[in-house]
Amino acid sequence: MELNLAQDPDDLAYRLLSSLVVPRPIAWITSMNEEGVVNVAPFSFFNLMGDDPPIVALGIGPTETSPDGLKDTARNIRRGGEFVIHVVTEPDLETMNLTSADFPSGESEAAAAGITLVPSTAVKVPRMADAMAAMECRLEQVVEIGNTHVTLGRVLHLHLDDRFYDAEKHYVHAERMRILGRMHGRGWYARTTDLRELPRASYAAWRAERDGAQETAP
Repeated sequence: MELNLAQDPDDLAYRLLSSLVVPRPIAWITSMNEEGVVNVAPFSFFNLMGDDPPIVALGIGPTETSPDGLKDTARNIRRGGEFVIHVVTEPDLETMNLTSADFPSGESEAAAAGITLVPSTAVKVPRMADAMAAMECRLEQVVEIGNTHVTLGRVLHLHLDDRFYDAEKHYVHAERMRILGRMHGRGWYARTTDLRELPRASYAAWRAERDGAQETAP
C-alpha cells in the first residue's frame, strides 16, 4: 500500500500516523484563563525535545468551536505564557478521560472531575495535588505550519512523588509509576509496565566481538 499524504484528505494523515507513532506520552495540562478559571485537558502529541534547557513540545490542534480557532489550552498558554504538565498513570485514566470532553469555554474541568488543585512553585497556574509528577512550564515559542501549531515550553520546576525518586542516584523509578501511553484510534491506551531491559549498544564491544568471531572461524 502506497499513500500520498501530501494529496490525500487532511484527516488521513492523522488517522494513519497517530496509529503508527505509538505509544505516545500524554501531557495532562492545567492552564488558566484571564479570569483565573483553570482548564484541564490531555494531549498526546507531546514529547521531550531536549534537556539543556529542558524543552517540551506540544501539538495542540485547532478547533472549529471557538471564534479564534484555538482550544482553551492553546489560548490560555499563549495569553499567560505558563502551564503545568502532569504525568498520567493508570489510576488517573477515567478522570483524565473526563477532562478530554468538550466542556464549554470558561467551565473548569477540574471542578467537574473532582481534581484538587494546589499552588505551583514557579508559575501562577495551579497543579494537580495528587499527580505522581508535574512539570511547571513557561512558554518559549509557538511554531505555526498550516494548521499544525507546535508549542514549545521550558520546564522550570518538577514535582515528583517521593515514592518514585532515588535521591542518592537522582533516579526516577518510572517502572513503578504505571504510566499510561496513547495508542491507535480513540479510546486506546497502553501500559508501560511491560518492560524489557537492554543495555545501550557499544561499537567497541561489537567490533571486538566481530573480530573475535572472524579469528576463530574455520
